Amino acid sequence: MQEDPLTSRNDRLFQILSALIVVLMFALSLWAYPKLPARVPSHWNAAGEVNGYSTPFVGAFLLPAITVGVWLLFWLIPRIDPRKANYLLMNRVFWLISFVIVLFLGLLHSVTLLVALGLLRTGIVPVLIPAGIGLLFIVTGNYMGKVKFNYFFGIRTPWTLANEEVWYKTHRAVGPVWVIGGLIFLFSGFLPKQFAFPLILVVTLVLALGSIVYSYVLYQRVARR
Repeated sequence: MQEDPLTSRNDRLFQILSALIVVLMFALSLWAYPKLPARVPSHWNAAGEVNGYSTPFVGAFLLPAITVGVWLLFWLIPRIDPRKANYLLMNRVFWLISFVIVLFLGLLHSVTLLVALGLLRTGIVPVLIPAGIGLLFIVTGNYMGKVKFNYFFGIRTPWTLANEEVWYKTHRAVGPVWVIGGLIFLFSGFLPKQFAFPLILVVTLVLALGSIVYSYVLYQRVARR
């Protein structure tokens, strides 16, 4: 069988692990579905209190279906991006980050069902979910500087897409900031509730707006040369 030119043998490990997580998510859903209550928690507020519910079917199978879609999207992106050749230069990073995203979705799904079944306390949600988001930011930020120029993956502002120098400098500069933000997320769940949510909100805004502003300022500097 001819090997996929966009996937190396080592990178298939992350694909296999992602597929395994999806299978385990559906297996958990099939096991939990007959036992789920009429209302399944689907959303928590900043205090860790449930403020949104779904039906048992939606609660059991929506997130696994979304995860399948996410995994297929990662498989499709390198094949339709006009800069597909650059994915060959960052295969390990691309598939590692895709695996971490799938892993986070698997964590979110498991927590939701186990809380619904009474096997986990609702109060653990404000600890586990920020920790999962934090790990996602830490891994992504750690490899941000290795993300090659493309049109789907990474910090895609009008200015990074307009200039490759701006792209690479932005990713290298923002990466460590994302790692720091991820560490804050990781430990925010252990803070008092009245401090945790404002802190998470501020960090999220800094990470999002900081990337945009930095790429714009850098683009203006490059344009003035």
